[in-house]
Amino acid sequence: MSDVGLFNGPFATAFILLIVGGPGLPLGAIVGALVWRGHRIRGAALGAVLGYGLWLLGWLWFTDNL
Repeated sequence: MSDVGLFNGPFATAFILLIVGGPGLPLGAIVGALVWRGHRIRGAALGAVLGYGLWLLGWLWFTDNL
């Protein structure tokens, strides 16, 4: 048995969370920029944050309920 773990520190954990929730970033940015036409950059940033969070929550929910 090996003592080498997948989670060696906070940077590894953040990197794995970024990989898992990553598809929500561009999808949320596109939707945010299209919905908030007056402020496309703010809409894209807010959409990216919300898209990332929703994608991550959806991934967590679906992996727990399979």
